[in-house]
Amino acid sequence: MSIALDSTGRPAASTYAWYVALLMAFAHLVSFLDRFVMSLALVPIKAQLGLSDTQLGLLTGLGFVILYSVVAIPLGRLADSVNRKRMIAVGIFFWSVATAACAFADSFNSLFLARIAVGLGEASLVPAAMSLIAAYFARERLARAISMFTMGAGLGKTAAYVGGAAILTWATPRGGIDLPLLGHFVPWQMLFLAASMPGFVLVVLMLTTVREPARVATGERVGSGPALAYLRRHLFVYVPFGIAAVSVIMVVQTVAAWSPSFFAREHGFTAAEAGYMVGTIALFTAIFGSLTGGFVTDWMQSRGRIGAPCITMAIALVVSAVAALFLYTSSNLNVAVPAFAVLLFSISAGSPAGLAGIQMLTPPEYRGMISSIFLCVVTLVAVGLGPTFIGVLTDTVFTDARGLGTALLAANVVFGVIGAASALACRRGFQMTRVA
Repeated sequence: MSIALDSTGRPAASTYAWYVALLMAFAHLVSFLDRFVMSLALVPIKAQLGLSDTQLGLLTGLGFVILYSVVAIPLGRLADSVNRKRMIAVGIFFWSVATAACAFADSFNSLFLARIAVGLGEASLVPAAMSLIAAYFARERLARAISMFTMGAGLGKTAAYVGGAAILTWATPRGGIDLPLLGHFVPWQMLFLAASMPGFVLVVLMLTTVREPARVATGERVGSGPALAYLRRHLFVYVPFGIAAVSVIMVVQTVAAWSPSFFAREHGFTAAEAGYMVGTIALFTAIFGSLTGGFVTDWMQSRGRIGAPCITMAIALVVSAVAALFLYTSSNLNVAVPAFAVLLFSISAGSPAGLAGIQMLTPPEYRGMISSIFLCVVTLVAVGLGPTFIGVLTDTVFTDARGLGTALLAANVVFGVIGAASALACRRGFQMTRVA
């Protein structure tokens, strides 16, 4: 399939192109639903299985990324050469089965293994989806298309929190549910069964409605060698840009993983109440934050601002650090809840800029490979170590009643400062690395 071009010879943003972007956003939604349903389940899992905060952090962080990080780069190389829609469909099917397997777990070890399998399946999505979206959209529209993709992540977290809270509200008084041939499932196990279902519908949509676009002919061999050579020549911009993007996602992941537990421990919410509140706020911030971040980045890009994604990330990180000061130091919900909304809005606005910037820096034939390297680093540091590190801090350093909020505040401020400085430092590199 060929892509329609506009008068400048670049991809035209057709209705079908936006449909593809929307479906990729739905895939991202499902992946984050399956990923973050664990965050809501932490409270009942901790109570039933007697796990420590470090173990809970491993379930939300390191357990998810162990194989995710290992396979991300080879899967990124595959995304530069194989049929991307089929690659995504296979990944969705695999992680949906793994999510369902979490419902059958009865110990930390079995949950940990199931989470590893979820991460293995989800590693296929971002490199192939980014390559697919970049094939359908010109540079000037790319951030908006990618903001739709990242919005799916925020909505996935919302679905995990609100949908999960509804299931807990219904199931907790009943003690769970009995399913024919499968046996009895307690409420938190029901969360994983329900979360696995949308993925199987999405697989059918991917295979029947998405058309694989033709590859751009460059005359250069596609593979890891040329891609890595290009990356090495441009480390001066990829490294600081990567630090900034990791900082944004570090804040995103630690907040997403621990917010329900924070409001349960420090403000007396039940797991269901925390899910409703966090999920409702995340719904609006995911939509308006992501779209605002994409629009602002495209607006600056169209007006020739150098390193537009860098500026967006720097602003988002500074605002998030200020909001965190109010959120994690106030015992007044009238202060904490609005601060939480501002925090989620700012980091939602900063998230699309990281993915968009990588596509802007990278030639089309290397996007799958380099996006996967970017994804591997971000996932290992931000997703793997971020939530786990918070759990370690609350078990060993900040052990008082407000220890979780203190740990989250420290992480937000430190990464806000480091990330904003790195984002501003790499702007000149965007001027020197121009990809059509």
